[in-house]
Amino acid sequence: MRLLLNIFLSLILASSAWGQRYLVLPIESYFRDVSFFTDSSFAPVFPVNDQQVNYYNTTKEQKLRYSSVGYYIYQRELIQLSRKEGTIRISPILDLQTGVERGNTSRQQYLNVRGVRIEGSMKNKVFFSGSFYENQAVFPYYVQQYVNNRGEFYPNMGDSGYYQVNAVIPGGARTKPFKTNGFDYAYATGIVQWQVLKNLAVSVGNSPIFIGSGYRSVLYSDNALPTMNFRINYSLGEKWNFQLIRMQGLNMLRIPFSTNGEALYERKGLSLGTIYFQPTKHLRIGLVEGGIWARGDSLQKQAVEGGFYIPIPGAATIQEGINGKSYAYLGLDFNWRVWKLLVYGQYGRNPYTKSSDVGQIGLRYWPFRSHHYLIHIEYNHTSANAYKATNPRIDYSNFNLPVGHPMAAGVDELVVRLRAEWNHLFVSSSTNCYLNQSDNYRQLLPVYENNPNMNQRVFYEDLEIGYSFNHQYGLEVFGSAKLRLVNNPLQDRQSSWVSIGLRTALNNHYFDF
Repeated sequence: MRLLLNIFLSLILASSAWGQRYLVLPIESYFRDVSFFTDSSFAPVFPVNDQQVNYYNTTKEQKLRYSSVGYYIYQRELIQLSRKEGTIRISPILDLQTGVERGNTSRQQYLNVRGVRIEGSMKNKVFFSGSFYENQAVFPYYVQQYVNNRGEFYPNMGDSGYYQVNAVIPGGARTKPFKTNGFDYAYATGIVQWQVLKNLAVSVGNSPIFIGSGYRSVLYSDNALPTMNFRINYSLGEKWNFQLIRMQGLNMLRIPFSTNGEALYERKGLSLGTIYFQPTKHLRIGLVEGGIWARGDSLQKQAVEGGFYIPIPGAATIQEGINGKSYAYLGLDFNWRVWKLLVYGQYGRNPYTKSSDVGQIGLRYWPFRSHHYLIHIEYNHTSANAYKATNPRIDYSNFNLPVGHPMAAGVDELVVRLRAEWNHLFVSSSTNCYLNQSDNYRQLLPVYENNPNMNQRVFYEDLEIGYSFNHQYGLEVFGSAKLRLVNNPLQDRQSSWVSIGLRTALNNHYFDF
């Protein structure tokens, strides 16, 4: 229904005058990579729009195409209407992969993602974007274990406990059963942004949010499911940027008593506040506060505390100190552009909890002043008590998933990403080396559990070769070889996959752990 409404509104707007550069960009890592290549002088609170980072001009195919087929495949999106004062674009969402897993099990795995993305603007004042995803998947065994442990909870009628069913897909949705060991899930995202003044924008929707300049974010990432949010973005001159984001979060706990056809989930509030200062053209420093706010439990609902509406970073920290009905993360975020390098980092902690520190340091390097070549190195750390509140209902999570690092607490991770492309042929490598990782996939669930944490070491390598057709929305065909090595005190495990596929860069899940 939401998709039909988006299409209907888009067709109405298409009869107006249209322009090009005022588009809300997707949040996936492909688009963030290009955004930081073009410019680093924007506040890295995603999504951003094309006016800030000049994405479409940077990725535009320069080679002349004389055939209609070549023009449509390489140089434009599927449907593209442009006039002086605005634009509309419609792109397919695809991620079709099939392959074989070898190791602990031997089975075929595949991913079947289809959808559509609609984006546009009207008179450089109103910008909109909407996406719909329909998915079926058979994941590798370790991913299957992860998502099953994040499934939704139903109350046991005989006692005060819960039982768990289905699964939750990072960056996606909750699932329903599909074949023997597969998953079926669908979801939609969207955003409408109004440029009220030159330095003031207001947006509403459920588009994912990401804070930072890295591949990961240890302060707030798009690992959890998209959630409804309201955002105010205000700039004071060229040096100061203030953003206020308020969201409706959920614990995947079904309420025991409900008059609806399907019991609702427990609600909670999420807040984000950022202040970014740019002392020089190439240096930006930000203060970030993320907060989780209690809204009762399965038996009693309550209004969110009044501090939720205070429009500056620090509200959740103060509220936690007053009555413990919120859980806060205070952090710093920075990036510094030096020649062909972007150096960046994050640090955060809960002010009231020991061993809750999280940190990140990384660099991006473009050796040939082209976004087709990238060397990216990043180190992430989360302490033993990271993201964990005294009350699990207000852990730093949403939809049963961490909103910081996907593996939550107890992580030391080195990420190395390499990509090179020549004449549309590309090769890429993504390496994740976990010096420490907890084998407990049930961290930050909104129930009281006492699950043992056993540290393990994990090495994950993903090597791809392929052909990139369209850089505007990342249409490419590829072959992939993956290797995962696990070393823990009980046993060592090795798994590998070989797969081929066709995809666009319009969906993003984090399974590299």
